[in-house]
This record gives sequence, C-alpha cells and structure tokens, in this order.
Amino acid sequence: MISGIVGCSTSHFLLMLRTGLPMLNLKRKSIACIGECMLELAPTTNGLFKQSFAGDTFNTAVYLARQFGDELDVSFITGVGCDTYSQKMVAAFESEGIRTNALQCIEGRMPGLYIIENDASGERYFQYWRSASAARHMFDGWNSARIAELLVSYDSLYLSGISLAILDEAQRHNLIEALHIVKPHSLIAYDPNYRADLWPNNDICRQANKQLAKLADIALVSKEDHITLWEQTSKDMIATTWSSWGSTEVVVKDGGNDCLILMDGEKVTVSPQSGIIPVDTTGAGDSFAAGYVGARLLERTTSEAAKEAHSIAANVVQFKGALAKGE
Repeated sequence: MISGIVGCSTSHFLLMLRTGLPMLNLKRKSIACIGECMLELAPTTNGLFKQSFAGDTFNTAVYLARQFGDELDVSFITGVGCDTYSQKMVAAFESEGIRTNALQCIEGRMPGLYIIENDASGERYFQYWRSASAARHMFDGWNSARIAELLVSYDSLYLSGISLAILDEAQRHNLIEALHIVKPHSLIAYDPNYRADLWPNNDICRQANKQLAKLADIALVSKEDHITLWEQTSKDMIATTWSSWGSTEVVVKDGGNDCLILMDGEKVTVSPQSGIIPVDTTGAGDSFAAGYVGARLLERTTSEAAKEAHSIAANVVQFKGALAKGE
C-alpha cells in the first residue's frame, strides 16, 4: 500500500503527499534529483524477464540515499501516473529512503518502459517505450516561477541531459529559466548524459548543454558523450571547454580510467581503484555522480569526492543491473 499517493483530480498535477518518512530535517542538507524513472524488464532464464525500476537520475538518487542517507535528505522530482505500476514505482522510491513529496501525478499517463536484451556476444542493448510516459509531462503547464518555487527549497539540484531531452521545448525552457532563478540559493549539478534518440537534433542538444554549463556549479561530463557531440578528445580540452561555458567545477569522466577535475584554474587527476573486473557497467556513471555530488555537498575536497565516486562506481560494476543488490 502506498501511503504517499493521494487520488488524482481533474488537474494534471498534484503535489503528492507522503507519510512513510519523517518530515524534512531542516538541519540536514537536501538534494533533489530531477528526471525519469522507468519500468525495467531484464532477462533471467527460459525467456522470462524480471521487473524493476531504473533511470539515470533515479539511479543517482538511490546511490545518494544509500551512501549519504544519514547526512542528506534525498528527493526525486518526476511525473508518475495514477496506475498500479506508478504506485509500485513510488513504493520503490520510498523503500530506498527517497522522499516523494515533489512527485507530480499526471492523469492518463503511465511510466515509460524498457527491455534489456543481449546479443550473441553478451553485449546489452535496450528497447524503449517512453513516448507517452508521465515523466515527459512533469512540468506541463507550469511557468518558470512555479517550477522555481518547487526547486528553491533544496540545497542542491541534480539533473541530466536526459532530464532535459524528455521534456518538450516549453517545459525545457521553463525549467532552465527556473534554474536561473534558484541558482543563487541552490548548488546545481549537471551530467550531459547524451542520448541521441531523445533529442530533435544535435544542435538543440548542444545549445541546451551550453545553457546548463552556464548554470552548473558541478558539471560531470563523460568523455565519450563529449566526443560524440563536439569531437574534442582530450580530457584537458573538454574540461577547459566546459569551464569556458561557465561551469564552476568540471569533472571529466572516462570510464574506468582517471577522472580529471578542473576548478579555479587548477586541474586534479584522480585514479580509480585497481584490479576491478566489471561484470556490468550499467549505472556506473550514475553512481559516480552520486558519490561526487554527495561528497561535495558535504564539503569534502574535490579529490576526496572523486575517490568516493570511484569507490561507489567500482562496487556497482561488479553487479548486474543499474542498481547493485549487494550494497
């Protein structure tokens, strides 16, 4: 039973109240992750699939709650439907200690869905059904001031390129304007997390990334994504580029290799743990983001934050799926 969901009215949006967790502790710092959570169907045996929930910023919210739940209040902002699967999804949020008071209930919508499959070599690939998902309408009909009123109560905000890409032009514009409004009050962390199929074209994606770079106190940039969009291959060049666009602190991620951090003109390189043999790299970047942003929000140094991020990601890649069950 989901105690946090109230019935949907004729309005597209309702502030979803919840009772399963204690009230927000104002003495602790808070962070809200903005984005989409989807139904995941992963293959098991004999043609059967296991159902779970995942999504890039949701994965980050989970790892923030698991790693820093004693020190941070973690919330998730998205749109959900009024259906049974949405209720199960909210239950999954709450079971991870993620606050759900900012979820928007969208009438007539349901969660998006994706299926994981493997080719002959064992490589994973994904098929998505998300065009009508509730998350794509989370700010439908909201102006920037209303969005800002929701966001300003958090000490930190985390979003990704997918968070932007799933929204239509009006919602994306109003969200970005809202981030400008709340920037003096909230630390903003951004991961470009590029998915070509979600964007109308790469020029719109590039423009959105530059807008977020200007807003980002922390930009967590994948080397692979940046190469795809801008064809710059040097981590030094990537960091300098994002800094020139306005990001205060740039972290260039490079898979299982060293990450590069640029802040105040100084560059720091931090190595991952050695001897790690990945089983599944799904969710590695999301967990890295959780480790880094959580540590920085708790005022740890950039090197300490990167070590924390590498450590969490090293654990995640040793389990199958985006959310490690061994934590």
